[in-house]
Amino acid sequence: MVTDQVKDDDRQIAEAIAVSEVPLIDFAPFLNGGASERQAVAEQIARACETIGFFYLTGHGVPPELRGAVFDRSAEFFHLPMAEKEKVRVTDEWNRGWIYSGNPEKLDANSRVFEQYRIQREFDPDDPDLKTGNVFFQPNRWPPQVDGFDRDCMTYYDAMARLSAELLHAFALGLGLPEDRFDRYFQKSVSQISLMYYPPLPEGAGNEIKNLSAHADEGPVVILAQGEIGGLELKTVDGRWLAAPPVPGAYTVNIGNMMMWWSNGRYKSTLHRVRNTSAQERFSIPFFWNADQDVVVEPLPELVERDGQANFPPVHVAALLSRFYKSSVYIPFEDKDAKPA
Repeated sequence: MVTDQVKDDDRQIAEAIAVSEVPLIDFAPFLNGGASERQAVAEQIARACETIGFFYLTGHGVPPELRGAVFDRSAEFFHLPMAEKEKVRVTDEWNRGWIYSGNPEKLDANSRVFEQYRIQREFDPDDPDLKTGNVFFQPNRWPPQVDGFDRDCMTYYDAMARLSAELLHAFALGLGLPEDRFDRYFQKSVSQISLMYYPPLPEGAGNEIKNLSAHADEGPVVILAQGEIGGLELKTVDGRWLAAPPVPGAYTVNIGNMMMWWSNGRYKSTLHRVRNTSAQERFSIPFFWNADQDVVVEPLPELVERDGQANFPPVHVAALLSRFYKSSVYIPFEDKDAKPA
């Protein structure tokens, strides 16, 4: 929920920063090293999660040509005529596909100006969950006009799932827990790639105008591939807004609320937003690694025992994410005067 305080805070101007203010962590020693190297990287990640909730990740092992292919498919899709994109638009019954949000010609402080394409886990046609009508267990929608869209996006999805699983091991070690502590919560994870398109904000748009307003992510972890154009801004623990520019070849990683809850508050989810003032179109690709739908997220008992109390109440994953999807507003492109809630 976006409170009045968050709305007021969201009007603050972000400072330009040196990249060094957001930790830059080489993940290769964790993927390829022994126990001591893995523990050292996990401790770096833990410090980043405790202090800012964001870090840049290099040495992740994702081939640059795979990442580049998905950016290419994304640009091809978003450059299609609006009427073609409308054919695969998200609905209340089918939450995979294209979302159009906001008219860049009519902006105010409540506007959001972006397009998104949601892609989630693929299931075998005989999977029993597909027959339940559950909103999380659906087939993806693929635009036929873009060759290789499904192939490249799902290959990338699989690479992100593998990287996310390794990051969870690092998060656990950083909390002083066995590295497989979170694995049980991700047996049939319905996670999501979001292809994001941010048109440039008009020249002279005030700081109250955003492509994407301040928010914290709900799931445990987000792995963001930024394109060449900046625009991501994040809020520090001490209340400053900082620009977080792309680092070539690196991912921008942040934890979300579920990891903060599991850690009993040791790891901190962070407000962030997007303002594209570059005068160029901006593309990015976040991967949202979500826990299984039947999981109840609550402070881990080992950490509650250590801290003396649970700092957060239990939250059911499916209930939380269902509310998120239902609160989304999907605007047909013809409706030029509509605004998101």
